[in-house]
Amino acid sequence: MADIFTPEKRSWVMSRIRSKDTKIEKAMASLLRKNRIHYRKYPKLFGNPDFIIEKKVLLFCDGDFWHGYRYDKKKKPQKKFWREKIERNMKRDRKVTRTLRRDGWSVIRIWEHDIQKNPDRCVRKILNVL
Repeated sequence: MADIFTPEKRSWVMSRIRSKDTKIEKAMASLLRKNRIHYRKYPKLFGNPDFIIEKKVLLFCDGDFWHGYRYDKKKKPQKKFWREKIERNMKRDRKVTRTLRRDGWSVIRIWEHDIQKNPDRCVRKILNVL
């Protein structure tokens, strides 16, 4: 299927998509505050984590689609561009997690659907690591 927008309009539309302060990041920040877990947003570290908790835990909030939740079991996007993009994201996520753990950090990755549907489990996961 051809794109319904001109290249200029598509560029503008894509430029409106934020990489910070997403809905799931705001929900996670609210959860952390509610449970009195001290955090800082967007520390300047390798891999651009979403939160740093008590100076020892890095937290990433991963979107289900963009980071490939159950990617191997789901129907893949038809366009090669999107398949390659998601697969690159997944590969980069593994590399970032491995590198940060090697550097001594505890790394937690939480899926978008868990933040929305199982917030208590997300908090337990963080508290177990702390």
